[in-house]
Amino acid sequence: YIIKDPIEVPIALRISGYLLVGVARIYSKKVDYLYDDCNEILAKLRNSWASIRVSLPEQTSVAPFHCITLPDKFELDALDLEELG
Repeated sequence: YIIKDPIEVPIALRISGYLLVGVARIYSKKVDYLYDDCNEILAKLRNSWASIRVSLPEQTSVAPFHCITLPDKFELDALDLEELG
């Protein structure tokens, strides 16, 4: 049947509940697939970076504090895009 006007055919609450459970299960599976894909990509990225050899000079074994820490507040307004560009 093709329902032209949904007002003509009432749907029982139980059927509506079953339909909502089905939709929730479908979305749950989609989220599981997305999560698995993201974990797979993350593992591949980690493995690709792990295989890169970096040879640094001995004097560069220590970095200044401000180079390796994040600021307390990150303000995009203070970022000069013209300078980067």
